[in-house]
Amino acid sequence: CEIAALDILDRVLLEPEHPDARYADRRADAFVVAVTCGQPAATCWCTSIGGGPEPVTAFDLKLTELTEPHRLLVEAGTQRGQDVLAKLPTLPAGSSDLDAARAVVQRAVEAMPVRLPGTQLPRLLAGTDQNSHWDVVAERCLSCGNCTLVCPTCFCSTFTDHTPLGTDDAVRQQSWASCFELEHSHLGGRAVRATTAARYRQWLSHKLQTWSEQFGTLGCVGCGRCTTWCPAGIDLVEEAKALM
Repeated sequence: CEIAALDILDRVLLEPEHPDARYADRRADAFVVAVTCGQPAATCWCTSIGGGPEPVTAFDLKLTELTEPHRLLVEAGTQRGQDVLAKLPTLPAGSSDLDAARAVVQRAVEAMPVRLPGTQLPRLLAGTDQNSHWDVVAERCLSCGNCTLVCPTCFCSTFTDHTPLGTDDAVRQQSWASCFELEHSHLGGRAVRATTAARYRQWLSHKLQTWSEQFGTLGCVGCGRCTTWCPAGIDLVEEAKALM
């Protein structure tokens, strides 16, 4: 999920006309070790949205945990990965190792039945702005922002300017923000999305519908963490189904 999320964030934060310099520096220096997901949780649904349990690209090293006997299958995806792998004590992988790795992926895929028609979501959710279900889910939603805190693709941030006591220095600080915060949508001195229903609609619609218009992909990787960490037990998949 993180690999898929990095691809989405790259489209947003490395956009040619307005790249985020700090993000670009951190991405350039990052050494990515990906892990094949062999035990998806009950809330995982990446197969519904074009993903899967096996990282395919954008990693330096990929690990797949095998059993009977226990071992790790390691694959280098870049020259940096090959350089690191060359320094480690390893054995060449045999056909039985590769077959076992494929079996790990297959079992994980079978554990995640398709729950949503991912590629069709922008069309299916279009025109739901005034759907009464937004008010229904808002009765449960606490607007706490947990879902945005654990989401690997949420990128909203805010800037604050302040002067530390005892200095004449002006400091500008960037910090993460959530679209569930009332202040997130302030324009002209007032909140544009003053209700929980409006803020939940903004979050779900952006992830599964309008993100693709901006960046050519959905803004969700199907990791299910928003459902796992929601204190009210709200399931993004079920809410999307109710709107379609």
